[in-house]
Amino acid sequence: MAPVLALASIATAACAPEESVSADVPTREAFIEAYVALRAAGLQTQSRVISPEDRERILAEHGVRQEELLEFAQFHGGDAAFMKDVWEEVESRLEETGTEGEPP
Repeated sequence: MAPVLALASIATAACAPEESVSADVPTREAFIEAYVALRAAGLQTQSRVISPEDRERILAEHGVRQEELLEFAQFHGGDAAFMKDVWEEVESRLEETGTEGEPP
C-alpha cells in the first residue's frame, strides 16, 4: 500500500499548480520577467554585460534571487517542451521591448 501512496503523491505533485512546486522555485512568469529584465539591461550596454550591482537591483525589483533563477532552470530543465516555451516567451518579450538587437 505504501508504494501506491508514494506514487499517488508524486503524480499529484506533478499535476499541482506551478506555484506549489517548491518555495525556492519561482513561477514561470516570475522567471521570464526577471530574465527578460536582466537580458534587456545587458543588451543596452556596449559590452552586453551588466554590473553585479545592476543585476542585484533588477533581481530585487522582480522579487527573486539569482539562486532561485538557477533553481527554476534545474527544476524544469528536464522538461524540454516547457523550457522551449519559456525561451520562446523570453525571446518574444525581448522583441517587444526592442532590445533584442545590437547594443548602442
